[in-house]
Amino acid sequence: MLITVHIRAFARFRESFGDRFDVEVESPATVRSVMLEVGKRNGQGVRDLIDDGGNVKKSVIIMVNRERVTGEARDEHPVHGGDEVALYPPVAGG
Repeated sequence: MLITVHIRAFARFRESFGDRFDVEVESPATVRSVMLEVGKRNGQGVRDLIDDGGNVKKSVIIMVNRERVTGEARDEHPVHGGDEVALYPPVAGG
């Protein structure tokens, strides 16, 4: 069964993928499966999201329904139909 997930992208991810859009993924969905689907929107931009092992890069900040997703199991974090997933590039400051 396909579910629809709402995506919001910020900073350079907005330039690569668009700022607001929906993706359809197979249920049960995870952060990884959603990021792989997002990556299909831009073959060049996917390299900013996914490492050579097919995992979401640790430097990418992911929020699901405005809650930051962190930790070793981040890629397997569940995503449900209607959820909003926000993508932020790494932040540097001084």
